[in-house]
Amino acid sequence: MMFRILFLFVALSHLSLLSAKQLSKVENFALIDHEGKFHELNYYLKLPRVKGLVIFIQGNGCPLVQKRIPELDRMRTEFEKRGILFCMLNANLQDELAEIRKEAESFKIAMPILKDEAQIVAQALGVERTAEAYLISAKGKKIVYRGAVDDRLSYQTEKPKAEKHYLKDAIESLLGDRAIEPAVTDAPGCRVTFPKFPGGLTYTRDVAPILAKNCVSCHSKGGLGPFPMSNYRKVAGWSDMIAEVILTKQMPPWHADPEVGEFSNDCSLSPEEAHKIVSWVAAGSPKGEGADPLENFKVDLPKWHLGEPDKVIQIPTQKLVAEGFFDYRYVTIDNPFDRDVWLTASEIRPGNTKVLHHVIVTSHAAGRRKPAQWITGYAPGTQGQKYPAGSSVHLRKGHKLRLQLHYTASGKPEIDETQLGFHVSDKPTPKIFRTAIVANSKFQIPPGSMNYGVSKTHLFPKNVTLYAINPHMHFRGKFMNFEAEFKNGRRQALLSVPNYNFNWQRTYVFEEPLKLPAGSRVHIRNAWDNSRFNPYNPDPQKTVKWGDQTFDEMFFATLGYIED
Repeated sequence: MMFRILFLFVALSHLSLLSAKQLSKVENFALIDHEGKFHELNYYLKLPRVKGLVIFIQGNGCPLVQKRIPELDRMRTEFEKRGILFCMLNANLQDELAEIRKEAESFKIAMPILKDEAQIVAQALGVERTAEAYLISAKGKKIVYRGAVDDRLSYQTEKPKAEKHYLKDAIESLLGDRAIEPAVTDAPGCRVTFPKFPGGLTYTRDVAPILAKNCVSCHSKGGLGPFPMSNYRKVAGWSDMIAEVILTKQMPPWHADPEVGEFSNDCSLSPEEAHKIVSWVAAGSPKGEGADPLENFKVDLPKWHLGEPDKVIQIPTQKLVAEGFFDYRYVTIDNPFDRDVWLTASEIRPGNTKVLHHVIVTSHAAGRRKPAQWITGYAPGTQGQKYPAGSSVHLRKGHKLRLQLHYTASGKPEIDETQLGFHVSDKPTPKIFRTAIVANSKFQIPPGSMNYGVSKTHLFPKNVTLYAINPHMHFRGKFMNFEAEFKNGRRQALLSVPNYNFNWQRTYVFEEPLKLPAGSRVHIRNAWDNSRFNPYNPDPQKTVKWGDQTFDEMFFATLGYIED
């Protein structure tokens, strides 16, 4: 069923911790399952046939969990067709994802196991032990039952047959619109260990240092963030929102699966950091003793992240009205050089970050529309492109520069005066940095399709070193995965973006560049969501084809590499 490919979001209202016997409304949270797939609870609760969700607390090696799996699978088979979804939640610090996958395979677990590495969902739910079940009603999104599956199992004891079927009865009552009784039972299971903070968590000691390291560079005056994290008052005032966007994985804006690849520009929070921030908010956001670490924190926002360029090109001023959708704008600029040059770095300095969504710069031979070379690009979060040591991008004499500019409305008239900066060598470098553009324009996304995808393979005929990957789709983009296949048949996952977000056009730069021998291939596959349940979908009634505009779609990726 489709729920094996879901990533579920559930966040509890007010972000308060629940006692072991308390029921509460459920809002939204985000986790990745054991198969690396991303899902949203709210998304699926919009479906007319969905009536509720069962979350079962799983833990590797716990007999009280393992013995429940056959019964849960039977219940899933029975009730899924009646509108009840099933998933598991693993919040054990000791269970690694590979071990969870192995346990799932061994016990033939047919439902997604959501990995709560930061334990923020489990802590918000009030989880204490494994083998407990939560039944959440789609109507009102309330936890209507929590407790044991039935009375067959207990600690070191086991009945041949259950006499009381708590969860099954609760589901039947929910489907029949009847009161659920009992709504809470004791659930025997293995204890889930949470971090202990004997002295409590405070802003000054625990939270401000995390924000300074991970967030303040954007959330500062003149930065990309919508508000500055400049002192305790500002942070505390936004604290509930901060916790919400962490729970729903909206922030920090890093969308790669942490289990696939390591990247030098990874800006995600560690599970420990996320846990501390959300727990601090749940505790009331106490300030603590001592000076405010962010009060006088200096954020260095340089004019140019890569240093003063050798050549600065002023892009013609762009004027924008207050609202509406803007077509892509294309600007052609004469080559500022009267000779061949080799670009060792390039940077786009946005003039107005409120409205500038992205810029793509390519070079073109005279009279040719097809680009001769990808030069550079900008999207929120990028800080220029410095090419690997000993390499450059070759900009030929007489080639034109073509810029694709994409803007969004801010609510008032705006102007943008963006600049392009080049670091230049007049002598050839030993290596040329190249960008492979991989695209598939032969698709038609049916109206209402929730999971429609295509694929494309890029062959490297020569030995190369792969440095970076950039996936690109539009508002219907759902996920995009990259896998290398070597000539001997061995495969290696390179990048998985299970929660693609058009608003953040990330380039993922490998921590360690990857050697790909001649004959290696990179396989790319994706999915779009063209249903009415995708809140970003411009028109779910439309058959969608390739197009430049955001209301159309793209299957597009770049691979940055050097030939060895």
